[in-house]
Amino acid sequence: MVFAGFKGLLTGKLTPRAAMLETLRRAKIRARHKAERASLNTRAETAARLQPHLQAQSPIELLNHFRQRTTPFFFRGFESTKETALLQQQLFPDETAQLLSGARTCVDRHRWSLLGFGEFDFREAIEWRRDPLSEKLWPLEYHADIQLIRRDGSDVRVLWELNRLGHLVHLGRAFAISGERRFSEEIFAQLESWHAQNPLGLGPNWSSAMEVALRATNLLAAFTSCRKSESLTVERLLLFLKVLDQHGEHIERNLEFSYLGNSNHYLSDLVGLLWIGLTLPELANSDRWKSFALKELSSEISKQVLPDGADHEGSTGYHRYVLELFLYSFTLCRENGIELPEIYHERLWLMLDYLASYLRPDGSAPLIGDTDGGRLLQIAERAADDHSYLLPIGAALFGAADFKPRGQTVSEEMLWLLGEQGIRQYERLMPSSQEAQSRAFPEAGTYVLRSGDAYLLFNLSNAKSSGRSSHRHNDALSVEVAACGRSFILDPGTYVYTANLEERHRFRSTAFHSTVQLDGMEQNTTEVEQPFILGKEARAKIVEWQTDVEKDLVVGEHPGYERLHERVTHQRSVTFDKKARWWLIEDWLFGRGE
Repeated sequence: MVFAGFKGLLTGKLTPRAAMLETLRRAKIRARHKAERASLNTRAETAARLQPHLQAQSPIELLNHFRQRTTPFFFRGFESTKETALLQQQLFPDETAQLLSGARTCVDRHRWSLLGFGEFDFREAIEWRRDPLSEKLWPLEYHADIQLIRRDGSDVRVLWELNRLGHLVHLGRAFAISGERRFSEEIFAQLESWHAQNPLGLGPNWSSAMEVALRATNLLAAFTSCRKSESLTVERLLLFLKVLDQHGEHIERNLEFSYLGNSNHYLSDLVGLLWIGLTLPELANSDRWKSFALKELSSEISKQVLPDGADHEGSTGYHRYVLELFLYSFTLCRENGIELPEIYHERLWLMLDYLASYLRPDGSAPLIGDTDGGRLLQIAERAADDHSYLLPIGAALFGAADFKPRGQTVSEEMLWLLGEQGIRQYERLMPSSQEAQSRAFPEAGTYVLRSGDAYLLFNLSNAKSSGRSSHRHNDALSVEVAACGRSFILDPGTYVYTANLEERHRFRSTAFHSTVQLDGMEQNTTEVEQPFILGKEARAKIVEWQTDVEKDLVVGEHPGYERLHERVTHQRSVTFDKKARWWLIEDWLFGRGE
């Protein structure tokens, strides 16, 4: 029983070495948790640990230091607020009006939108551990003891979205644009409220280092927007430093690393450590966090990004999120004179290229695999199928006209990350005159057959990836179709994670995708009580791929139905006549019996 509990982490064959290392790692985690439990009260009461040269400063001197410092540099738009505010209003007048209106509603009524569910009223006293959908209150227990799947209608993912504090970024931007002090006051008031209700290491908001990291990045953005405001008092500065120091410590103690394969969780942990370490060098451990994160991010980008540019988890929604992690961190490093290895540049380019290639003619993205709308830095609200806003950032950073198709305009994210300089760099690029072409991404198992506004995506379901299957669906050999300005065949998306496990599996099921199901069997095995585990029986492979100016042909197959009494292989071919503008889809079932 040494390897009991590993099932949810398997990414292929479990080698003896990987099993041994993982067993040792888990033993260390148990010992670390034991020590952490014993020290939580002391850690929670400890002030932020500062660099030796700052410890002798008075609180007033420390406050003046933060108000006046010019390095390190956060994102250009957040630092140059006057220029950014003017451009925001000039380039995005409607969005600016909505931002300010939403910020006032947030302050006056504690009401804002959350995770695509619409607006919620969080009442006068915000309860940070109450699930906004189910109204269930989560317990204040040691973070590692929290049962995340509770079967009572609550969904920790919704609670986590609230506690990522992304809405504070909107308040910070509203303050930078309008100068209304109540926005900055609300930021610090909500931070005080959050800290009081979420003691270090206790409750669901500390149960995932990823969530701690994302909260830290949003707090850094909000703080940068108003660090020169009169709302920042000595007491609030000391609280902010304490909270961020606690966040960095907690991430470092609870890294979501595994010898059996890492995911977007570990990447998020690293980004949190990098951003805290890079932008708060005043903290005693900042250099260690920064150095470790830089080393690991450069290593993980070659592991988690396939050679053709796709995120290895087999989800377009998580591709967007992982691209934000790498792209924004690349930008932050560049602003502070940190050069990243060539492999980082190469894979980042490929990720942008993959994104540009899978977008439908209307600019929206197909929702392959899980999509929960997760974001790194919530500068502007985006639908789950809105991925194109990342292309202008990539175009400006790399000077790449390929990522500036005709009609592609600047985004708010670009303004706040790259500032006026980034906007001007983008405007100087000539739009690409080349029409989007049919493309093959064999590592990802994605084939796009397109011409003009005719678009078909053929999905082999992450054919060659050995990454985790947490966010994959039973969608091998499925298709998406769009033509004449609208979509006709669509992936239904994700719907829910843990609030309803039956519905979770329904939306992952073979029957919910445009592929063939035999005798009610799933392509890959699933278990109702395991919402983030999917078997690996249907390892699809490409049989043939041809493309030219007149016709495309793609043929793929999978052995997922060889578990039937009479073993069956499903093969599907798609022929695309570009001049006549039609697709022919043919399914072949090879086997015996009925």
